[in-house]
Amino acid sequence: MILRFSAVGGRSFKSLVKVLVTCTVATPVLAAEWPKQPVRLVVPFAAGGATDVISRTLGQELGKQWKQTVVVENKVGAGGAVGASQVARAKSDGYTMLMISGSMFTVNPYLYKKLPYSVSDFRAVSAVTTGPLLMAVNKNIPANDLQTFLNYTSKNGSLTNFGSAGVGSQGHMASEAIMNATGASMTHIPYSGESAALTDLVAGQIQVVTANLSAVLPFIRSGDVKPIAVTSDKRSKSVSQVGTMHEQLNKDFDVVGWFGIAVPKDTPDDVVNQIEDGIKVALNSDRMKRTFDDLGLEPATTGSAYMNGRVKEESAFWQKVITEQEIEPK
Repeated sequence: MILRFSAVGGRSFKSLVKVLVTCTVATPVLAAEWPKQPVRLVVPFAAGGATDVISRTLGQELGKQWKQTVVVENKVGAGGAVGASQVARAKSDGYTMLMISGSMFTVNPYLYKKLPYSVSDFRAVSAVTTGPLLMAVNKNIPANDLQTFLNYTSKNGSLTNFGSAGVGSQGHMASEAIMNATGASMTHIPYSGESAALTDLVAGQIQVVTANLSAVLPFIRSGDVKPIAVTSDKRSKSVSQVGTMHEQLNKDFDVVGWFGIAVPKDTPDDVVNQIEDGIKVALNSDRMKRTFDDLGLEPATTGSAYMNGRVKEESAFWQKVITEQEIEPK
């Protein structure tokens, strides 16, 4: 469209210029006003776990920056699907965020025939933290490293029970990846959370658990369970004496758990950018660093590009594992 102005219409021209300038200035002002009310951070896992602790610490740091309360809400159930579906249906205004585990976006789409959410319902904002998982056995199991444990499983076969936080959880899939890489055969016993699985591991009801390092560390320190292998390709400083799967198998193996923030798909760019910037600042805070150290975790590379890349790469990996392990979608 071409606009024409005559010399006679000078007053009209000045008025139009004023309106255009006002509109141009108004956009960043509106963006700067977010958030004008408390922000919800939905955590689809039980209170008290590592994800919950991370989320509450992050919420405190973001609230301090934004001068608004960040309310952490635990919405537990169906491997994270309950919380995820609620956020998927929320307004796309930045006032509802979701803390996801990587498996919710990279595993669940291949394990469940009908999910109440889709990865396409969300915008990735930023990963927050990463950390290895650790395979641990009951202290009475005659194994102290991966090879002796594999010898144990070969003698006992499917009588070796491994626990996890539920079907599709990071611990479940890490165990499936271990079996896929080693040819071991074990029986999966799903629980409602890692704490319940670890309690039964200590009691001897199951023989092995591969869990987030942060969850199993207290049991390692107390001597109630024995560490067998770390699932990342590098040793963890929290259990530096424990060899990695990569070392002990002498082959590539790198399974790392991670958590990140996602928002409803139509959330505006300017709001997403503010959340991402807030996370970057929060991860450099002393409080977040102490939390990561306590849990045996590390700050993640921030930004949506990194998070989207992880989802794409890991989705292909887990789809392969699920197919080769012949895990039937539910």
